[in-house]
Amino acid sequence: MNIFEQLNKIWSKDYINDMPGFVKERGFVCSKNDSKMDLLITGINPSFREGENPESFCFDFHETMKETKYDNYWGPLRKILVDAENEIDLRSRTAYLDIFYFREKMQGQIRNGILKRPKGIEFLMDQLIVTQKLIEEIIKPKVIIVKNKESAAYWGKLSDKGIIWMGYKIVHEETLNCGELYKIAGLIDSPDRIARDIKITNLKNSFILFSVHINQYTKREKRPTAVIVNDLLNRFNIKS
Repeated sequence: MNIFEQLNKIWSKDYINDMPGFVKERGFVCSKNDSKMDLLITGINPSFREGENPESFCFDFHETMKETKYDNYWGPLRKILVDAENEIDLRSRTAYLDIFYFREKMQGQIRNGILKRPKGIEFLMDQLIVTQKLIEEIIKPKVIIVKNKESAAYWGKLSDKGIIWMGYKIVHEETLNCGELYKIAGLIDSPDRIARDIKITNLKNSFILFSVHINQYTKREKRPTAVIVNDLLNRFNIKS
């Protein structure tokens, strides 16, 4: 899948002119993902920082994880993947993506800006279909960390309230200090599931950890650690 090409098609649709101005003005950002990975970390959408170039582009997450200069967003993620004391380094086994690709720091814009537009649901749905197919067909992770509370609904976590979107059928495994651990049991049988052409998921039995929002202010005991994540990967391999 050429994700840049797929997103270009979305950003070329007429409804882009009906979205909040920043959607068209700033373009999109996506992470390059072209191979299967054991671990997937997901955010909700890329932010737009003051002074950034408002052009669409893709970036290499693995190169980003090699950078030594501290970054308020990527630094906390690096701590999830690397534990020198316990000789754990999961960076080469990890993929990253945001489930949406428009650039905006204020996440309330999804509810208060995009979803209030006549074509807002269609705009989000088109992006989410690209995301789901990328995960299902290419990444196929054993463990997924959903590191943004706002994005949990798009995975099917609120299906009991009629909110379906990607529509994964998930089963609660346990409560951890760093979040709620579930296992993917299949796909929800609902006409509201966005990618109806996906009949069987490749993620069955994968773990999905709905963590608290992770940033530089998150308390240490609330963060997933490399030890915890490595244990989840080992648990998956044992069960498989």
